[in-house]
Amino acid sequence: MAEALWTGVAEAYARSFAGLCAGAIPAVLDGLPKGGRLLDVGCGTGELVRAARGAGADAIGVEPDPAMAAMAGTALDDDVVVAGLPDLPLAESGFDAVTANFVLNHVDDPRAGARELARVAAPGAVVRATIWGSTPPPQAVMWNGLLDSVGAVRPPVPRLPPGRDFDRSAHGLAGILTEAGLAVTAAGTRAWTWRVPAHDLWTGLTSVGGFGVLWRAQSAAVQARLRSAYDALEPRLAFDVECVLVEARVPRS
Repeated sequence: MAEALWTGVAEAYARSFAGLCAGAIPAVLDGLPKGGRLLDVGCGTGELVRAARGAGADAIGVEPDPAMAAMAGTALDDDVVVAGLPDLPLAESGFDAVTANFVLNHVDDPRAGARELARVAAPGAVVRATIWGSTPPPQAVMWNGLLDSVGAVRPPVPRLPPGRDFDRSAHGLAGILTEAGLAVTAAGTRAWTWRVPAHDLWTGLTSVGGFGVLWRAQSAAVQARLRSAYDALEPRLAFDVECVLVEARVPRS
């Protein structure tokens, strides 16, 4: 269910929210061992893999959406395996570092996903994961304000059942990594400013994830009013965003 919201939107994501997620990459890669094997799970457009290679890692990516995997493969000049959590076609204990940048908040079974991150990581390896916290991000606050201003309907956005969901916080993410057998070594937040052209963000807001669900639920008249309200904004937008980042290690014994 959660993953289905991100299928078939590769081009729109690349123009919009890929730039948002890329803001966490420096923190995700900071201080990782040089020269080790790194796996990026849910690699999206391949930007984290590219940055990791630039920093000296032997990095590869896997991505569940075929169109996104093809896009990343072209950018990286390398094959990207089409696969996603919790079923990666990779041997256990094969990587010195495993990253999941905004992935565990978009899978159908986050705990099973965390166990798979642990499975493919070697003893002593670092696992780093990011998610968006429970506080609505500023781009969502902006979008919700526009929806309210034009009288938009609010259909329910698909959510995980309570038994599979987890608290979207540093404590909650650390908890599911601990349940997966990992030893959490750091848990906190990272902040940055995301700047995006309004026309690129519009592409994402009207197609990707829960934003797309809300857009598609509106009548043609409401969509037209929403577009007019959006066009009145600045041509380039800036949002002060924050994510949760947790680091854990695979026990050596």
